[in-house]
This record gives sequence, structure tokens and C-alpha cells, in this order.
Amino acid sequence: MTPGPASTRFVLAAVAALLVASAYGAARSQSTSPPPRGLPPLPVKEKGFPRPLAPVVEAEQAFARHSIDHGMKAAFLRYAAPDGVVFEPGGPVNAIETWARRTPAPEGLLTWWPTYADVSRAGDLGWTTGPYEFREKPSDAKPADTGHFFTVWRRQPDGGWKFVLDLGVRHPAPDAPETELRYPAWLKKSAPAAGEFSDTATARKSLLEAEREFSEVSAKKGARAALLARADETLRMYRDGTHPVVGREAVARALKVDGEIIVWKAMKGDVAVSGDLGYAYGTYELKATSTQPEERGNYARVWRRAGGEWRVVSQVVSPAPPQGR
Repeated sequence: MTPGPASTRFVLAAVAALLVASAYGAARSQSTSPPPRGLPPLPVKEKGFPRPLAPVVEAEQAFARHSIDHGMKAAFLRYAAPDGVVFEPGGPVNAIETWARRTPAPEGLLTWWPTYADVSRAGDLGWTTGPYEFREKPSDAKPADTGHFFTVWRRQPDGGWKFVLDLGVRHPAPDAPETELRYPAWLKKSAPAAGEFSDTATARKSLLEAEREFSEVSAKKGARAALLARADETLRMYRDGTHPVVGREAVARALKVDGEIIVWKAMKGDVAVSGDLGYAYGTYELKATSTQPEERGNYARVWRRAGGEWRVVSQVVSPAPPQGR
């Protein structure tokens, strides 16, 4: 995880939380970004803000602030769940064990902030995403690396929140900063419906079955067909080198290759106790064609169940560096 000078919330050897080690283009100037040590305020006190979502985004903001104040290693060790994972080129690894071995601790200033978040009806599982910036020196005016992070959070037995999954993508900085926190429309409902499952084990089994069917369709009909068949209208798609693609229609336009065969190998999946939100992660293998080389890497998906069916609301694909690099 040390192929480049920049440490980010991704998997760059010294900083394996979010970034894969390949570089997909230099970051452009972002002179309008927030101050290097500043974070946009959260709207949790505003009228109408979903109360169950507040602890999720506050945990993310506290994680980011701890990284600014005490360094990346201290932040990851403090906010990772015992079973939390980050990703290296070979696959997911335990976050605490991996970061504890990083001596000396990686340097540089890493800042990030949530701009989209969701939470389960039970208020026990949520996910956040937003931009990140890495500066080799805190005084640097421009970031050396930029991209988007993706984190899944779970409420712990003591009531606190820790991340169970941290991944992301690297891409050029946007022309204008993204700071507003958004969330899906279903969180605005004041009286959420009851869970659709009688127990968590049944819900987890149902989610993993959806993952298995997704992979089967992807291997037979192509990754585009698999994703669009299961995509929620709010789908967010992340891939190294490009900015997030938001909305099912936008994803359909962005995925121009119909026959791209990808085999997904889920390593773990879990759900909220309310059975309406879940996630899965693992590795993938894109089969080579006459015009496209083989590719391997890590992935994560967030699923939301509505109307009796699991739908994909977020997919993150992070390629590993080509072998031999």
C-alpha cells in the first residue's frame, strides 16, 4: 500500500481505508474547497432533519475531525468496529489489525465530510459518503489526491457508532466543492413502517440470496444487466477515475458496455435488525475480452428492501493495481 506519495482514506499501503493503489489521473485545482482543517457544518439541528440519521453523520464527522486533530492512524483505530474492514489490493482486511501494524503512522492531512447518508428504520445501521482531500503537508493550498469515500456504520452494544466497512474511489477534484448534506426522501417520513422480517437471520439470508442472484446474472448476461435489473432509482455508482454517477438513468447511460462479464464473490453481508437495509462486500473479477484486459478488485454494495424486494442503492468498485506493478 505504498505505491504513491499520497495517503488517503483508501488503500494506499500506508493508508488502506479507501483507495486502491492505481492512479487514474492527476487532481485538478480546487481553490474553492473548504479550508484544509475545516469541515462543513452538519444540518442535524435544522427543522425536519431525520433524527435517526443524526448519530450516523455525527460519527462520520467525528471520525474526520479526529483524523485532522490526531492523525489518520489514531482515527481509524478509534472508529473501526472490532470486525470492521478496510481494503487492500488482495481483498478486505481487518481495519484495527491493519492500522495497528502501520508504524510509523502515515503523515499528511486527510480531510473528508459526508454529503449523502442513509440509515435503517431501526436506527442501527447506516452509510455515508462524500468527498475527501489529502494534503502531503497541512499548509498545502491544493490537495495531492481527491476522491470519494464510502463508509458503512453500525451502532455498537454500548450505543456508540463504529464503521464496519470503509472503501472508496480516487478521482480528479470537481470544479466546485460539494458540501451540502443530502439524504433519501424516505427518511422524511415521520412514521416508518414495521420491519419485513421476523428475525435478522432471515433478513440476512434474503440479502445474500439477492447477492448470489446478482452475480449469476452478471456472469451470464453482463454486469450492466445485473445492476440495472436490481437498481433503485436513487442508485449511486462509484468507480476509480470518475466522479460518482447518481440515479438509475444516469448509471444506465454511463454503463455503455452491455456484455461486460464480472464475477462477484461476496465475502460477507449483514442487515439492520429492521430488515430494510443491508450491505455486502467482497472481490470481483472482470473477464478479459478481445478489447478489454482482465481486471480484479474489491467491491461493496448497499441494498435497501422495499415492496418485498432488495434494491441496490450504492455500488463501489475499486480495481486492484495490475499484477507486476
